[in-house]
Amino acid sequence: MKIIFYLLPCVMNIIMGLFFFITMRRLAISGADSFAISGTMAVWAFIYAVVSALLGVVQHRGNATKFILAGEGILIFSMLGFLVFPSMRMQYVWLFGSGIGTAMFFAPFQVIVKMLDSHENARGTLAKTAAVYTFSWSFGFASGPFIAAMIWGLLSPEDGWKTCYKINILLVLAVTCFVWFLHCFIRGKNREDMPAGQTPEPETAPVKQEETEKLPDLAVLGWIVAGTGFITIAMLRTQIPYRCNLLGMSTAQQGIILAAVSYMQAFLALGLWKSRRWMYHPFPVAFAGLCGVSALLLFVFADSYPVYVFAGLLYGCYSGVFCFFFVYHALANPEKSHRYVAVNEVIVGSTSVFAPLASGALADAAGNSAVPFFTGAVLIVMAIVYQVAATWRWRRL
Repeated sequence: MKIIFYLLPCVMNIIMGLFFFITMRRLAISGADSFAISGTMAVWAFIYAVVSALLGVVQHRGNATKFILAGEGILIFSMLGFLVFPSMRMQYVWLFGSGIGTAMFFAPFQVIVKMLDSHENARGTLAKTAAVYTFSWSFGFASGPFIAAMIWGLLSPEDGWKTCYKINILLVLAVTCFVWFLHCFIRGKNREDMPAGQTPEPETAPVKQEETEKLPDLAVLGWIVAGTGFITIAMLRTQIPYRCNLLGMSTAQQGIILAAVSYMQAFLALGLWKSRRWMYHPFPVAFAGLCGVSALLLFVFADSYPVYVFAGLLYGCYSGVFCFFFVYHALANPEKSHRYVAVNEVIVGSTSVFAPLASGALADAAGNSAVPFFTGAVLIVMAIVYQVAATWRWRRL
């Protein structure tokens, strides 16, 4: 079951990575301005955040898989819309539907994981849980642009994006089959565990009290550090297609650059699965922040494809650390983790709404596509200063 748990979010992020890359790239080719391209992620993120909040009120372990199955149906309809009605204006309509479908997967999915994988919340496995989960969705999100780059950019430059959407439809159908299997399994488990007539509710798993209980609660710091990171990564993912288009880079090259960020993020996070104390020290996160600043500056001052790939890998080092930091500190306090995880989702959704729009508006207002990258570098430096000051007292922990 654990393999299915981590496979499903990976596949869903492949689907998301595909349609994000294709919509942004098609708008860039059509001559759309930076703000219009940035609006693609904002439309998706807005409805994703709203639907996730609404689901948080009504979902429980008895209906979670039903919401997921309904969401997969909406997602298939949206993928067909991308394929059959490909006009530029209609892209935002199908992104709206995709936001509903993906929200109806990820929000209920957390209820299933909590119910069936409850022992993974023990404190001794926090680092492993944070590392594997971060790896799963990062690897999936990286694979989407990479697949699009290979199929669209290399195999079929004219109609490759249509093939990508057909692949997406097949992937959604595969996820639906897996979820139906989980639905049958969970329905049987609910009947065994719950008395007749009682409505199953999500449960909070008991947590072992281990050596981490005396460590400080740094969830707020995690929100600040990762919030800054998610702002810059949202800027990056929407501005890279626009900037690469100005530099004349091919579709395949742009997809590989974006994939490099998430692949490095995924494998670096996975490599942190035996972490013990560095999450409470000032310098490791600060060093990762400097990698992020360096990457953004390379995107500004370089104009060659190899350097852009290197900058993507360098930024992935930064994003892998702050994503792990973000997840770990949300889970580290067992009494508050259910609230902290909810705040995490709000931060991810809200930054994905305003950061792309802000970056597009900055680039268009200044008439310079480098402005969002400079702005992101300044934000990271400010976060580094705050993070070092906040954790200095625990440098010998």
